[in-house]
Amino acid sequence: MKQLFFDGKGKLHIEDVPAPACGDGEALVQTAYSLISAGTESAAAAGGGSLARRVAQQPQLIKSAAQFAIKQGVGAMIRAVRQVAGDWIPVGYSAAGTVAGVGAGVTRFAVGDRVACAGAGHANHAEFIAVPENLVVRIPGALPFREAAFATLGAIALQGVRRAEPTLGETVVVIGSGLIGLLTAQLLRANGCRVIAVDLADERLTLAKLLGIEHVINARAADAVQAVAAITNGLGADAVILCAAAKSSGPINQAFKMCRERGRVVIVGAVGMELERADFYNKEIDLRISRSYGPGRYDRRFEEKGYDYPPAYARWTETRNLEAFLDAVEAGRVNVAALISAEYAIENAQAAYDDVLKGGAAKVGVLLKYPERELGSVSRVYQLQTSNIKHQTSNSKSQTLSLALIGAGSFAKLMHVPNLKAMRERVRVPVVISATGASARQVAELLGAEQASTDFEDVLRDANVQAMLISTRHNLHAAQTIAAAKAGKHIFVEKPLGLTSDECRAVMDAVEAAGVLCAVGFNRRFSPYAVAAKNALRSVAGPKQIVCRVNAGPLPKGHWLLDPTEGGGRLIGEGCHFFDLMAWLAESDPESVTAQRIGDSVDDVSAVARFADGSVGTLIYTGLGDPQYPKERVEIFAGGGVVVIDDFRAVEFSGLTGKNAKGAQDKGHRALLENFVSACMGNGSLGVTARDGLIATGCAEAALESAVQSKVVLVSR
Repeated sequence: MKQLFFDGKGKLHIEDVPAPACGDGEALVQTAYSLISAGTESAAAAGGGSLARRVAQQPQLIKSAAQFAIKQGVGAMIRAVRQVAGDWIPVGYSAAGTVAGVGAGVTRFAVGDRVACAGAGHANHAEFIAVPENLVVRIPGALPFREAAFATLGAIALQGVRRAEPTLGETVVVIGSGLIGLLTAQLLRANGCRVIAVDLADERLTLAKLLGIEHVINARAADAVQAVAAITNGLGADAVILCAAAKSSGPINQAFKMCRERGRVVIVGAVGMELERADFYNKEIDLRISRSYGPGRYDRRFEEKGYDYPPAYARWTETRNLEAFLDAVEAGRVNVAALISAEYAIENAQAAYDDVLKGGAAKVGVLLKYPERELGSVSRVYQLQTSNIKHQTSNSKSQTLSLALIGAGSFAKLMHVPNLKAMRERVRVPVVISATGASARQVAELLGAEQASTDFEDVLRDANVQAMLISTRHNLHAAQTIAAAKAGKHIFVEKPLGLTSDECRAVMDAVEAAGVLCAVGFNRRFSPYAVAAKNALRSVAGPKQIVCRVNAGPLPKGHWLLDPTEGGGRLIGEGCHFFDLMAWLAESDPESVTAQRIGDSVDDVSAVARFADGSVGTLIYTGLGDPQYPKERVEIFAGGGVVVIDDFRAVEFSGLTGKNAKGAQDKGHRALLENFVSACMGNGSLGVTARDGLIATGCAEAALESAVQSKVVLVSR
């Protein structure tokens, strides 16, 4: 299927990619029309430029890049930045089409339903889109797809109107007569308000007049504040809704001047926020922000997990705003047909964007139309052309391991892809699987794969695939590993093996029954600094005292890793690394864990694990520190000696035989992959197994229970 992307330089790409997978709680929609928002997307298209310039404009990125260079080396930093810059960024956030499939748990829709869809990253400019259920609404009556494609922009406008709380007969100024501004003006008019449209372009103001807006002001030709005062007989507007986009704070301060005392100002567009106090304070202006489509926006539980807010407490969620706007269009209270400036076939998307960029104020709503075809008739597999393959191994297929990469997210791109490319004489990657077709194809091209796909089940049936590297989200690991084992594939699965001990045991059972190898991504035990520490400790008899300090830094609220059902939380998702490392260093199984947390946070934990040989391991895992400070430090005390591993960039010995070493950060990712490939090819044994995955998850699980219940918890094995 065809899909549109911007790259990191702002260049538009029209690419053939596999159709997306339809996940749980999602509807797969065959797109009929999608809407290009002239304001939003022209800004995105114009926002490219050289990599150096864009980096220079982001001081935090410079700081992060410097830290990355210190840890990984300048070469690795440059490769990482170029990787990000080369990523295809899906565009589009308002579309309409027909449901072609539904995922598990979807109850509101069935195949064949006519729907409108919303959401950046979901309702993309693509022939097929996978959209969470709460961002999908039915199209009422016989409303055409081309008009229903305005639903997202309409919901944004409607939420701005709701925030203004207009009443019958009030005067409301709308600053900005672009697409959202013109929709806002119509909604206010339908609400019984007197509307004043303000813009800098005569073309848009003429369109406003045609839509029934009786008062228009060209702010270039007249003093808008004085004009509003004249229209309102000196009273001022009851409310002003800012739908313009401007870096300056001029529009918002002008809005204050337009308002009557105790008037309302609602910000919908992106404008400067340096407020001039006098009018704001003296008039006691009520300043309000409108959050895009409405309640539920930016809440992953609502948008992606399907949770709803009870209507009694949140009458107008973004879902219900989408429905209400389409009802208004279908009833004739809002005219969107008049806002369609042009229509292009998806194949001519470049011309559409050129039209948007060059058309200026004359272009309001530009539609992309998609081919009509039999419902659902699109492939989830993209066959790469031989000419696209950047590297080929000279070895025969029999001399290499055929390994499918499952998951093509940021971690896979930054870590696994470079390692797989470096190992191309030993590893052949025939297919890359991802939930999104774009990432699958991009990574497939980087690795010289033959196919990019979104169909996990298909690769299970491929007898030519010997092994799988699973680098998906944590909640998928156990099920995908079990499926791979049953299909007779060797598996390298990123940590955690499972979110619970029960999941891990189910994986172990499947692996043992199938007789396949299963390695877990506990790479730190393969770091040369950790290996040197372990070698020095082999001469020590008796228990060890091990301390791991992890300065993990904060994660934004709503991050998927913090979701217990998806990421498992930070202790399960990452803390398992350090429980594994301590068990490996101690060469003993953990028996119990005692943990304390800070406040209610289970991501700030001090956990003490007691091992069968008497060793004690302490994990201090916190998000309270400065993320720029070195992340990890491991200290081992045993036999009168000390070993310190400093952020996996150095190792230091005191009282033990070992050579101090310092260099680039190496957490063992490459060495772990090398070990897995060798074992699969019959050369040696795995250095980490599914049992290690069970023990690490069991420790993290016990730590969480102990932190909550303040008791010693036995480790499940």
